[in-house]
Amino acid sequence: MAWQRKIPFGYMIRDGVVQPHPQETDAVQYIFGQYLSGASLLAIAEDMTRLGVRYHQHTADWNKNMVKRILENSKYIGVDGYPRLVSDEDFTAAQRQRRLRSIYAPLAPEIRPICGMAVCAQCGGRMARGTRSRGRVQWKCQNLNCEQSVFLSDEALAELVVGRLRELAQSPHLLTAPEPQRAAPTMDAIRLQNELTMALNRGSEKPEYLKSLALAVTAQRYGQLPDPTPAHDLERLRAQLERGHAGADTLVDLLTTAVRAVRLTPDKKVELELDNGIIIAEKEAQSA
Repeated sequence: MAWQRKIPFGYMIRDGVVQPHPQETDAVQYIFGQYLSGASLLAIAEDMTRLGVRYHQHTADWNKNMVKRILENSKYIGVDGYPRLVSDEDFTAAQRQRRLRSIYAPLAPEIRPICGMAVCAQCGGRMARGTRSRGRVQWKCQNLNCEQSVFLSDEALAELVVGRLRELAQSPHLLTAPEPQRAAPTMDAIRLQNELTMALNRGSEKPEYLKSLALAVTAQRYGQLPDPTPAHDLERLRAQLERGHAGADTLVDLLTTAVRAVRLTPDKKVELELDNGIIIAEKEAQSA
């Protein structure tokens, strides 16, 4: 029968009292630190295996589920009579990271924004997500002249997108609003303007009629003005990042506010195309 832990990793029982396990306590704090620094569950598991700290006595190997259980265990902040191993701030930040990264879980409703933003880095065509290739997630360009295909799991995509968002968060000066584009006048706007002009030229129309026409023309012109809300949201987000606020919630806000497209490359890399045309590639930012 496989050995089972009776108490969570990081603790030991001595003289009938639960106490921190010296070596495992360091490992727990290392795991939280690495995760909050951006390391994936798999990368942390590989680190723990390499370091030789055993989660189970019967095996030296770690896996992602072991790391995940540690990150989600509230006993590390001193509940249920267990000694505290992790600060409230680090534990809360780790849970926010978990929520952010779970946005990209397979078939979860939250992945839809990414599906709608994914484009081919080669031709700009829309990339569609599919799982018919032996259960693997495949992203395929819908441009028939391109048809680039990339095998990239949702977890891997999440890690890459989060990495680019972190790079962008370190450069808030890149968050500039695109030049506002005034919409072309509609046929109704042109018709109303012509009708008002002719009514004024006739000089015999009642004031109430002229007033109603003028108000209708004004309403049409107002509707053609660019919406200032995106620019205001971007300015608010930039000020937030300049103050050093770059938590998980801010990264989600950054994705939905500043990013126009998530570009997938043939070599399984991710680039973010901002609304202002700037491309955030791996460890660099350059104008499109």
